[in-house]
Amino acid sequence: MNSKTSAAIPAMVVLGALAISVQSPAQKIITFDAPGANMAAGSFDGTAAVGMNNLGAVTGFYIDANSVYNGFFRSPEGGFTTFQAPGANTTPGSFGGTSPTSINDVGMITGNYSDAQGLTHGFLRDKEGKFTTFDVKGAGGFGSFPIAINLEGDIVGYYTDSNLEFYAFLRDRNGKFTTFAGPNVCVTGVSAGCYGNEATNINLLKTSVGNYMDVNLSGHGLIRSPGGTLTTYDVPGAGTGTYQGTGCPGCFAGFNVWGAIAATYTDSNSVAHGYLRSPDGTITTFDAPGAGTGVYQGTGCFSDCYVSLNDWGAITGLYSDSNYVDHGYVRSPQGKIVTFDPPGSIGTFPFVINNAGTVLGYYLDANDVYHGFLRIP
Repeated sequence: MNSKTSAAIPAMVVLGALAISVQSPAQKIITFDAPGANMAAGSFDGTAAVGMNNLGAVTGFYIDANSVYNGFFRSPEGGFTTFQAPGANTTPGSFGGTSPTSINDVGMITGNYSDAQGLTHGFLRDKEGKFTTFDVKGAGGFGSFPIAINLEGDIVGYYTDSNLEFYAFLRDRNGKFTTFAGPNVCVTGVSAGCYGNEATNINLLKTSVGNYMDVNLSGHGLIRSPGGTLTTYDVPGAGTGTYQGTGCPGCFAGFNVWGAIAATYTDSNSVAHGYLRSPDGTITTFDAPGAGTGVYQGTGCFSDCYVSLNDWGAITGLYSDSNYVDHGYVRSPQGKIVTFDPPGSIGTFPFVINNAGTVLGYYLDANDVYHGFLRIP
């Protein structure tokens, strides 16, 4: 979705999702729009569904006609609650507001919001709708960006300091922060193309995963144990040039309770591929059928896309074809890959696969408006 930012009005409940279902022999795809989303053709606004739990509850954000980001919760039955974090900027035209990123199985939601000064802060919304807002100590520049929350309420993400250098953080369930960075990480800031560190997922055992850029601006995988030990790894075949390697800026890894990781790597030709890293460190690489083989094509992307892995070993993500059009895929635990697009999609962006095998994401239509979707196996 085009990067504007986040929003603050009292939470309201709106029942009756605008949803249609399309049945195919292998799947059922439900599309939906959050109430209040701007549906104007050419706006590149609409609904971005980005978080889902194992019960089928969904979170995400929508951009309204005033160019404000609004958070939403969608129940498994399809009812919507919209919300703004306290302090979010809802001034029309500001592109401020609230952008959730993740929801756990007890209904806790994390994400970020943008204030009137344009600084981004983290939030935690409990299942009753009560907010806790927070900033990582030392955050400056762009601010604090929570990415994922586990069942116990531990949160990981990244923040920037006043020099626009990126660092990973863990906020535990009690509100204690730990920050960390990979070895030999670049520290030259975004003006030099350095996107440093990010922690992008955390499991029930409090192990977190992410990636970082080294001084050559090449990416590497990063695992942090519950005790704080950092382990780095590289996928065989990953390139070592600028914006090549294992992981990429804004590329969020799938991670399950057993410690398996699914994500993207980029080879020396700047083509993306998927990989699965087992708990013992064994790496299996794969490509979706139809994935392009040109620069910045392939299975995954070079910046800002999700890969999700459920506890049974199923993976979802996106691939870019030879025309740079994005599509969704699901890879079974046995390695079979099925591709898909919601009806009317000209660009499909899967975000989550839960333990029921349901895939959540959003897509762009021919009118340049975004919509949420659920792919039910």
